[in-house]
Amino acid sequence: MIPLILYASETGNAQDVAERVSRSFRAAGRKITVQSMDTFPISSLIHVPLLILITSTHGRGDPPPAMTSLWKALLRSNLPEDILEDVHFTLFGLGDSSYERFCYAGKILARRMEGLGANRLAEYGWGDERSPNGIEDALIPWLKQTLDTFLPYLPVSPDYSPISSTDLPLPIYSLTSIASSSNSKRKQKEMIKPDDWVWATMRKNERVTKEDWWQDVREIELEFDDEDAEPYLPGSICSLQPQSDQADVNTFLEMMDLESQADKPMQVEALLEEQPLPQHLPPSDKPTTLRSLLTNHLDLRCSPRKSFFEWLRRLSPDEREQERLDEFIDDPDEIHTYATRPSRTIVETLADFRNTKIPLSHILEILPPLRRRQFSIASSWDAHPGKVQLLVALVEYKTNLKIPRRGLCSQWLDQLTVGIKLPIHISPPTLFLPPNPDTPVILVGPGTGVAPMRAFVETRVKQGAIENTALYFGCRSEYADFYFSDEWKKYGEMGVNIQIAASRDQEEKVYVQHLIKENKEEVQEWLVEKGGHVYISGSSNAMPREVRDALAWCISKDGAGDFTEEEAKEYVERMFEEKRGGEESW
Repeated sequence: MIPLILYASETGNAQDVAERVSRSFRAAGRKITVQSMDTFPISSLIHVPLLILITSTHGRGDPPPAMTSLWKALLRSNLPEDILEDVHFTLFGLGDSSYERFCYAGKILARRMEGLGANRLAEYGWGDERSPNGIEDALIPWLKQTLDTFLPYLPVSPDYSPISSTDLPLPIYSLTSIASSSNSKRKQKEMIKPDDWVWATMRKNERVTKEDWWQDVREIELEFDDEDAEPYLPGSICSLQPQSDQADVNTFLEMMDLESQADKPMQVEALLEEQPLPQHLPPSDKPTTLRSLLTNHLDLRCSPRKSFFEWLRRLSPDEREQERLDEFIDDPDEIHTYATRPSRTIVETLADFRNTKIPLSHILEILPPLRRRQFSIASSWDAHPGKVQLLVALVEYKTNLKIPRRGLCSQWLDQLTVGIKLPIHISPPTLFLPPNPDTPVILVGPGTGVAPMRAFVETRVKQGAIENTALYFGCRSEYADFYFSDEWKKYGEMGVNIQIAASRDQEEKVYVQHLIKENKEEVQEWLVEKGGHVYISGSSNAMPREVRDALAWCISKDGAGDFTEEEAKEYVERMFEEKRGGEESW
């Protein structure tokens, strides 16, 4: 009997927790399997006797994309109430208690599992990033309880040999040299296209904020290479796979004394029968090189997590380094001060621990996956057939140490030139317009959150729904960051209710929620009397909550409606529950 860990990760934290849990089981001599939820055959779930679920929470309490297919399958109304009666499980959720729906994806998943007859074998854990020691405050006691509960059910591997927490475990993946072949002679910086992705050509990569403005926002246009590409729905998501900076790759190879291995054809394989290769690595039948892995699959730019320092502790031969690493492992605040706050990268960390070398045998386990980046598509297929348009803010900032930083994806995008081919993946929307064009729709999209709202406006115009469509767009200045300004003027002249909140263009700041309140009569009529829909997109700070509060005020007695304050808030929340409202935040 082999336990299964299924994780759904958005930023990589849930995957990191899942792998830490699996190492604890293997250190105790037990076999275990780790998989992302979206790679697991859902029909096999009823045959999993011991299950550990680990998930983050996405947006406004939504399941992360990797959990979506499993969640939809579990929600089927025709499932017997005891279909999971042979499954014994526990769950760890990751979240941030400053959000309204803390760890909500994990909580609804646990509740649904129990509702289908699954048996809770150990108490659930709820990791809070706001806790003094982050998720560690909940993870460490939860993991101990989980091990104490699960291990007695599991046989010890015949070849088990106890190791300490500072011993290097046997590798679970291998990276071995193979004979050169035509397939392995690809250019080392060539972009890798997964099987379910498609090729597109970049037609535009233009800055749309003023040159003297602090933020570089790009309008990017990609054209499908396949003329028969399937049309996407408005609100769909486009994924891009960035590449590591070659300077980082070269520095890593040099520090690890791996330059001589960098360009040799290699093969990635799983060494344990029960553990498949994770989806971020190339399959065994596709030769690769170490340089290609570091460029296309593994992340050298992210800030190291606790697990990375645990690996370095196993590898370091230097007593002073070992003492420093022990401090990191024992005190998560040390990691926060050293790595998280200054956004110190893995390459920079390795430069500080120069006596420690990551061996080729463990490099696939130690380095985190290079995450795909997802962007809401800013165009509709009808208005821009065969093309995908994105509105992307490049990430540039200075750390608390005054060190300038640029996001990995931002640096990669900045270097892409018109005409280059790159792989993309289109995912279905999380927000859906009402099927009836007569239904009024209120769209709220400050900043780059206006991207999916532009696609919705284009669709509503095509549907002839001009008179009952309103857009509330927020920027800082009409001079500097007024995205799609010509289009909003045109649509306004056509009859779409276009409301612009340029917050810094007057002495008193004006935000989208202020303009919503100014239009209280229309908001009340559209949402209550006509059963309208509302969609919010943008930063997940206070904006979404303040917009919902403004909507509730409009339909209350203080605004233009008949509801009490409490009834109005309940009405707005019910709209989101019933999918008359949608939120996409990050």
